[in-house]
Amino acid sequence: MDNAFQYMDIIFLAVVAGVVLLRLRSVLGKRTGSEKKDPNLYSYDQPSAQPIETKKPLKNIKYSSNSPTDWFNNDDFVNGAKGAYEMIVTNFENGNTKELKPLLEDSVFISFSDVIEKRKQNGEQVEFSFIGIESAEIIYKDLNSSPMEVTVRFISEMITCIKNNKDEIVSGSLNQVQKITDVWTFAKYKNKKTNNWLLLATSAE
Repeated sequence: MDNAFQYMDIIFLAVVAGVVLLRLRSVLGKRTGSEKKDPNLYSYDQPSAQPIETKKPLKNIKYSSNSPTDWFNNDDFVNGAKGAYEMIVTNFENGNTKELKPLLEDSVFISFSDVIEKRKQNGEQVEFSFIGIESAEIIYKDLNSSPMEVTVRFISEMITCIKNNKDEIVSGSLNQVQKITDVWTFAKYKNKKTNNWLLLATSAE
């Protein structure tokens, strides 16, 4: 009889544990490896969920011919790059080519514009939320050539969902956070009057 009661206790505890796990899953959601990359999402050549402070744009980082490298501060550049990253990603997903143009080299702007135009032609709608940047670090720097180039690796979190003209989800998810690693190269020509650093190349890891 004691063994029977012990067996019933084990069954009861297993049921209670199952109910608790189901409730936790419904509250917290399910995270899988699939949220890292979605092959149907455009790669931007594409954190902790905390609000990020407003960053100064990259145009505030100036080149001085009198001191070709001393003027460059890694931390200042990374802060500017974070601001540029959020602006570019957000305007791309929202299809705002007017805001994108001053931030991108011509070839990158054409690539981004083509994707935006294709989405419009297909009647696709993007629902997007930029959560934040987990980390950003310079992984390559060449300040002696023209254009000068600085490459930054970003790890960010965002939610992107693309719907077709029937309001059906064709890519991404409304309730899944994607953790994305991007490697972006910014460039600036020494012989140009503008102080802007422009996005020259993109890749995703």
